[in-house]
Amino acid sequence: MAEGTLALNNLTWFSEVPNATIDTSHPLGVDTNLSSKVFITVLYILIFLVGTIGNVLTIQLVLKKCSLQSLQGTVHYHLVSLALSDILILVISIPIELYNFIWFHYPWVFGDAVCRSYYFLRDICSYATVLNIASLSCERYLAICHPMKAKMIMSRRRTKKILSVIWVSSTVFALPMAFIMGVRYQNITPEGEPDPSSLVCTSLVSNATLKIFIQVNVFVSFVLPVTLIGGLNCITVSQLELLRSRSVLMVNSSCKSHKASKVGDESQRPESSSTGLSKISAGRTSGKKSLTVSSEPNRIQALQHSIYMLRAIVIAYFICWLPYHARRLMFCYIPDDEWSGFLYTFYHYFYMLTNTLFYVSSAVNPVLYNMVSSSFRQLFMETIYACPAVKAA
Repeated sequence: MAEGTLALNNLTWFSEVPNATIDTSHPLGVDTNLSSKVFITVLYILIFLVGTIGNVLTIQLVLKKCSLQSLQGTVHYHLVSLALSDILILVISIPIELYNFIWFHYPWVFGDAVCRSYYFLRDICSYATVLNIASLSCERYLAICHPMKAKMIMSRRRTKKILSVIWVSSTVFALPMAFIMGVRYQNITPEGEPDPSSLVCTSLVSNATLKIFIQVNVFVSFVLPVTLIGGLNCITVSQLELLRSRSVLMVNSSCKSHKASKVGDESQRPESSSTGLSKISAGRTSGKKSLTVSSEPNRIQALQHSIYMLRAIVIAYFICWLPYHARRLMFCYIPDDEWSGFLYTFYHYFYMLTNTLFYVSSAVNPVLYNMVSSSFRQLFMETIYACPAVKAA
C-alpha cells in the first residue's frame, strides 16, 4: 500500500496504518490467526441473535403496550426508534464484517455501490442512535424539570415529528460517507494492470483530509451529544431528588395534619346539622388533598424508573462507544513514522475489541430494560410466551 487510510466506522484495519509496519508475507499485509477468527465469529453470532431478537421483541412489546406505566409520556416512541437503529446496525454490519473483514480481507466482492451503501447506512444508524438518546434525555428533562411545558410540547404527534427529523438529520450527516468511501485496487501487477485480488473497500480521500474528517465526525457524533446528554441527566437527577424530598415532606405533613384533625374532632361536642354539613364538605376537600398527596410518591417513583432506564442506556452507550472513537483518534494523532510492529499488533486486536463493543451497544438495551424495569420485564416475558414458536414448543 502507498499510504495508510481509515474508514470512519469499520474500514479494514489493514489499510489504517503505514506500509512500513505491514507483514510482507501477505500481499496486503493482512493476517489474523484462526483462533481469533473463530472466537470473534462466535461472539458476533451471539451478539447478532441477542440484539435482533431482543430489539424486535422490544418493538413488538411497545407497539402493543403503549400504555406501559414504567414508560412515561412519549418514551416508548424513542425506545422503538432506538431499537430500530440498533437492529439495522446489526443486520447491515455484522454479516459483511464477518465475511470481508474477519475471514476474507480481500478482495472486496460486493462492488462499489455496496461498499458506499454499507458505510452510508451504517453511519445513518450510528447518528440516529446517539440522537435518539439525546432526544430521550431532553424529553425526560422537560418531564421532570418543566412538567407543565412538557405537556404542551411533548405531544405524541410532535414526538413523531421529532423522531422523523432525527432520521432525516442522520441521513444528511452521513451523506459524506457515500462519497468518501469506495473500492480501490491496492496493488499493481508487473504488467501495470490493477491486481484484481487487491480490491478493497476503503477511503478514497487523502490521509490528511481523512484525519480532519474523523476528528470532526468524533466531535459531532460523540463528544458534543454525550456532553449534552450528561449535562441534562445531571440536572434531571438533581431535580428528581429535590421532588422526592418535597414529596416525603408533603406526605409527612399530611399525615400530621390528618391526625391532628381527627383528635380535634373527637374532643369537640356534637354540633348543629348545618355545622355538620360544613364539616362533611371540609372533610371531602381534605380527602381530595390527601389523595393528591398520596399519589405524588407514585408519580415520582414512575419518573425515577424512567430515569434509571435512561441512565443505563447512556452508561452502556458511553462504555461501548468510547473505545471505538479512541481508536479512530489514535489513527489521527500517531504520526506515520511512529507505528512500530508492537503498536501495529496492538491496533489490530484493539480494532476487533472496539468493533465488538460497538455491536454490543446495539444488543444490550433490551437486556438493560429487563434489568431496570420489573414491569417491562413482565411484559417482555409475556411477549416471548405469546410467540407462536414458543407456544408450539
